[in-house]
Amino acid sequence: MKVVKFGGSSVADVKQFRKVKAIIQADNRRQVVVVSAIGKSLQQPIKMTDMLIELERARDLGEDINEIFESISERFLKIRDDLKIGLVLEKDLLEIKDNLFTCSHDYLISRGEYLTAKLMAKYLGYKFVDASLVMIFKENGFDYGASKRALLKIRSKYQNIVVPGFYGVQIDKSIQLMARGGSDISGAILANLLDAKLYENWTDVSGILMADPRIVDHSQKIDILSYEELQELSYMGIGVFQEEAILPVRKKQIPTKILNTNDPKASGTLVVGSIDRQIEKRIITGIAGKKNYTVITIKKYQLNRHIEILQQVLSILQKHHIVASYVPSGNDGFSFLCQQDSSNPNLESAISNLRNSCNLDKIIINKNIALVAAVSWQLSQRPSLAGKILDFLDNSRINVKLVIQEGSNMKVIFGVNDADYERTIVKIYQEAEFYKLSKPA
Repeated sequence: MKVVKFGGSSVADVKQFRKVKAIIQADNRRQVVVVSAIGKSLQQPIKMTDMLIELERARDLGEDINEIFESISERFLKIRDDLKIGLVLEKDLLEIKDNLFTCSHDYLISRGEYLTAKLMAKYLGYKFVDASLVMIFKENGFDYGASKRALLKIRSKYQNIVVPGFYGVQIDKSIQLMARGGSDISGAILANLLDAKLYENWTDVSGILMADPRIVDHSQKIDILSYEELQELSYMGIGVFQEEAILPVRKKQIPTKILNTNDPKASGTLVVGSIDRQIEKRIITGIAGKKNYTVITIKKYQLNRHIEILQQVLSILQKHHIVASYVPSGNDGFSFLCQQDSSNPNLESAISNLRNSCNLDKIIINKNIALVAAVSWQLSQRPSLAGKILDFLDNSRINVKLVIQEGSNMKVIFGVNDADYERTIVKIYQEAEFYKLSKPA
């Protein structure tokens, strides 16, 4: 049995619905289907989730909501009518409108997935199962036990089901959203609960590429990678798969395949627990990164002996609601990496507080820093690879501000100026490909 998830671009319009049905019908093992809310299309360049957010904004500001609500309704009803499925959605839409001024944020935003799943279930001839029945949260996280019992009870009656992604229900029956892009997580959890043979994640790309194709032309596809490699790439912003969706399938060692709804015959990318990489010649599995970091480096003589100062620094950052990663930079220094966020104006205030309160010898501030991660299973076996990459960048006159290699020893992170971000990714990719072809590992 397979659990399959289709993202917003896969259900964006009638044409995409038909592609999904063809994919489902091509393999009768695709019995549990998870869908996101209607995504962007050529005719409709706004995601349904964003339309619902706009509806909520208008409601909260006391603006007229009727035009926005009608646009939302028309998109769902057009898909229904064009597919010629006998589903009465008007009652659901009326219920949403009636609840609009009293409902929670999570309830309103989740209605995109709810209605999309209803359409898909009717179109496929599958049973619609509201996520609130089988995705159950408790106070400290997801309740795997209660969710599994509820899901198996439903599956004992209905083999083929469609479940909305992105949300579940709290103990008090209130709707709870997951992180944006949470349909990936929903699908992974359902695969875990049902001990699926395979979790298929259908999107609009034919697998995971070595590097962002907007930066690297004709970037090579990664045919197979480990959960650990995927987690490192997802954490650094590869974007194809939610980082939080990895753990549920990794726990049960359920293979995950990233596939393209628009090109279902493409091989995609397979993610598994472990890989025999003895014949692998590529020195880098993938490259990912993020821009707009500020690096705060604090200096104090023998800082490693002054734990109280580090505690004070962390307390100040926490007080200003700044999330920071930190790494040692010698016996006398620590660096804190904070992502610059225009919605959080507290960074300058926090820096001022650090200067005045922590009895430091020096504070060095580097703004507009990009972090670029090169992920490779070979890094743990061949530490010199980090040096080779540094040589690549030095030869291109790219100024590397910091280097971080820790944790799993599967990735090395280079801090460069934002202006050098794209050039850094291109250089690492080009040299890695050259090394693969000319000097097999």
